[in-house]
Amino acid sequence: MISQSIGLAKYPAWQFLQTNISDLPASTNVGIPGRWAFQVDGPSYVPSTLFPVLSSAIRPPFYDGGNTQVQLSHPFTYFGKEYTSLYFNMDGVIMFESVWLDDYIPNLNVDAIAPLWSDIDTYSRGLIQYEQATNGPLLRQASHEINRAFPGSNFNASWVFVGTWLKVEFEPDTGEVTFQVVLIADDEGHSFVLMNYGPLPADQQPWMAGYQTKDNTHQYIIQTASTSDLTTSTNVGIPGRWAFSVNDPFQLFFPIPPSAVHYAVTSDGYYAEIQLDHKFSYFGKDYEKLYLSMDGFLSFEPLFFDGFVLNVNKDIIAPLWTDIDTHTRGDISYTLATNGTLLKQASDEINRMFPGTRFTASWVFVATWEKMEFEPDTGVGVYHNHLVAESRLSMF
Repeated sequence: MISQSIGLAKYPAWQFLQTNISDLPASTNVGIPGRWAFQVDGPSYVPSTLFPVLSSAIRPPFYDGGNTQVQLSHPFTYFGKEYTSLYFNMDGVIMFESVWLDDYIPNLNVDAIAPLWSDIDTYSRGLIQYEQATNGPLLRQASHEINRAFPGSNFNASWVFVGTWLKVEFEPDTGEVTFQVVLIADDEGHSFVLMNYGPLPADQQPWMAGYQTKDNTHQYIIQTASTSDLTTSTNVGIPGRWAFSVNDPFQLFFPIPPSAVHYAVTSDGYYAEIQLDHKFSYFGKDYEKLYLSMDGFLSFEPLFFDGFVLNVNKDIIAPLWTDIDTHTRGDISYTLATNGTLLKQASDEINRMFPGTRFTASWVFVATWEKMEFEPDTGVGVYHNHLVAESRLSMF
């Protein structure tokens, strides 16, 4: 067994590669056997699971089970709900309404973010404190940690809230308890939560770590045998850290702008010929024209089909190729764009699905089959097809 430390000489090494020499060709941390990759730049702070507690942190007076209301310096959106204040509770939980607690309460129907919800006290020791930032080192660290936990997100934090329970005690006291919750948001509606765990003893009382929304529409409970195991548990490869996306303004369908061409195809089995304002490369072939079929496919030459046909030796992109009609309802529309919001959304979605591509769209084509009917009619159907291109890549 070999141990190789990876780190900066100025600090104690914090990342280790441990394996037999003969196993190195098959080992990896990036999904490529024989390769290990480490980011060694970033903020100038000593690497730690916990965010630093700065001298400007606020230490509110707490009474057993109490909370303090915090007015936020930036809105925080939690699964679609925008909040401008929160309640920072002594017992290891953040809520968005005032609830008196003196321990963990199962089945409490509230929005709650709980790094470690239990009966927590400061009778003999410990500090509970929080801080917000819209600039400075905490914000830089927040951006760094989210991009580390969610590669390819290209996240740029606008606001961070750090709540820290430092060397507090459980009730009954079983040893020093240190943990942290970090709420992070940007200006585009993305919200994240980090839960960081320092040294923890076992808690003899009921407890919960994770998050929930009212009516449990969204819920995640960290499953460990004991609170002491939280220190080594993780969902992002960093022991003692859990990271969650708690609001992603994802839109499955691209919007249909006023400039869209509506009712592009109205005859059964027919198509609309569309001249492209940007070439689209399809597996090495450059096309400047395409054909939008009523029956749920795109082609690069005129094809008349009334339903799906097997073994057609043609270049075809088919989001849903079948017998589609507009006898009683429905609209087939399309849009082309070389600038504006559609182009930005196209870039964002490609980078979401293909992390690391650093894709910047130059052109997008969006075709929408809206509230159509199958033949025979079995109900309303809606679906999209997008073609996206930049100077070097084409996607759909």
